[in-house]
Amino acid sequence: MWKANKGAILALLLGFVGLGGVYLYLSGSDKQLAEQVLCAGICILLFVVASVNWFLARRGM
Repeated sequence: MWKANKGAILALLLGFVGLGGVYLYLSGSDKQLAEQVLCAGICILLFVVASVNWFLARRGM
């Protein structure tokens, strides 16, 4: 599993770390904005990584 999904797993880890940093930065000034950005960022990150992973899997078939 690691060999097939290494790129996607690393992209998710880096994305989550980046979103955590943005959340911590924004939470000091506006907690609600930080939560909205985090929620939207997680949804976008999951969609993009899954779409790219799906496209690469289809291309490999």
